[in-house]
Amino acid sequence: MVAVYRISAIAVMVEVAIQSMSVVFGIAGQGKWIQEGGVLDKAVIEAREFVFPEVIGYLIHGLNGTILIPLTALILLVSSFFTKVPGAVKWASLVLLAVAVQITLGMSASGLPVLGALHGLNALLLLGAAFYAARLVRRSRTADQGDRLASRA
Repeated sequence: MVAVYRISAIAVMVEVAIQSMSVVFGIAGQGKWIQEGGVLDKAVIEAREFVFPEVIGYLIHGLNGTILIPLTALILLVSSFFTKVPGAVKWASLVLLAVAVQITLGMSASGLPVLGALHGLNALLLLGAAFYAARLVRRSRTADQGDRLASRA
């Protein structure tokens, strides 16, 4: 279960990177489309059509953020109960909390755009928490090896 825990934490970090890449891909494509004469208005948004190819970045961002990352964070939390790594449950819980906050901020940002800035900041906090969770396994293994060496002496 330690491997599942560590891989899940790393997967959350990778997914956060994919999130930033996909949303910027969508924004850049949208900017290019507008520069070339495209008009973004309510009708275009409500039509839900692929008016420029990079709009797929927004779709990836939405699906990844509402399905894949929460599932991965949940796997991280469940596996944390079986790892016997000190602090694993706490950090997995913090990752899941950051994911819940992230989804809430993302869903609420269209009503209050300043929440979009907090959405970006919270993504960095989520990345840091997942990084620390992954490092716990390494620290625990190093401590275990030191204990084994000390008991042999």
